[in-house]
Amino acid sequence: MTTHRSRKLRLHILGSRVHKWLALSVGIQALLWMGTGAIMSYLKIEHVRSEHVISREPSPLGSGAVLPAWLSNSGDLTSVSTRMLNGNPVIEVRRQDGTASLHDPITGRRLSPLPRGTAEAIALQAWTGPATRVASVMPATAPVGTEFAGPFPAWQVSFADPDGTRLYIDASTGAVLAARSDTWRFFDFVWGLHIMDWTQRDRINSWWLLAFGIGGTIIALSGFVLLANRFPRRRRRKT
Repeated sequence: MTTHRSRKLRLHILGSRVHKWLALSVGIQALLWMGTGAIMSYLKIEHVRSEHVISREPSPLGSGAVLPAWLSNSGDLTSVSTRMLNGNPVIEVRRQDGTASLHDPITGRRLSPLPRGTAEAIALQAWTGPATRVASVMPATAPVGTEFAGPFPAWQVSFADPDGTRLYIDASTGAVLAARSDTWRFFDFVWGLHIMDWTQRDRINSWWLLAFGIGGTIIALSGFVLLANRFPRRRRRKT
């Protein structure tokens, strides 16, 4: 006797099969994502980068180093270099305490901290987007949310483009330290949700992320167990 399955039952069986095989393929990636996420949350980024076994402390310039006549070496200099700034050559001097300053190559006159106008000129020279103008130039002496944490002092140069681009210029060296926009802020917010760090958005070793990563791995594994139990088993014919 042949039993005709109703359309509703056939759709249910088809949907169940699609769901089962789709859950199997997607579940593998979900398991990898949760498992690797838990591992990355457990490992300290300093150990991953081997920062705990190396030193980046610059070596001081020797007493015999050739320096401009106006510059004396008291043992705290780490580098003296010549570069261009707004079309003019300048001498950049860096010291062991991490500070830097710009000087006139001939007279040695100190040029830093750079004034507002120079910071604006540097930002305009660095701009390669559509034609726009500078909306504002503000000093930055403290962290600006999560988008800029130094070094200080610096200048925040905001453009009038649709994306609200902001450049941060080092007031000591004239270097472009960071470029931020409204798109960056949105991405930063989403990134904070992803790594479960709602304030600093740069910590991937929080216990929240580790706990949820382990929990997600357990959920994925238990789902595979349940999925295996749902596979049809061949019945042996009884004589």
